[in-house]
Amino acid sequence: MPPVWLQLAAILVARMEAGRYRPGRAIPSLTQLTQEFGVSRGTVAKATKYLADTGRVKSVHGRGVFVLPRE
Repeated sequence: MPPVWLQLAAILVARMEAGRYRPGRAIPSLTQLTQEFGVSRGTVAKATKYLADTGRVKSVHGRGVFVLPRE
């Protein structure tokens, strides 16, 4: 079984692909995702960093994590 942070990243990608999280819009905050999934902030942070590193989202300090358009 993959690590929890990778499972969370896959869930977030699935939500993006389903249109639940749209390009240009912020995904829920780290606090909201922590509460929804019952995981630590570090786990959520690692998942969102992975998504940023793979070009799916962009983190804007003090504003949130935003979905990038797919090319």
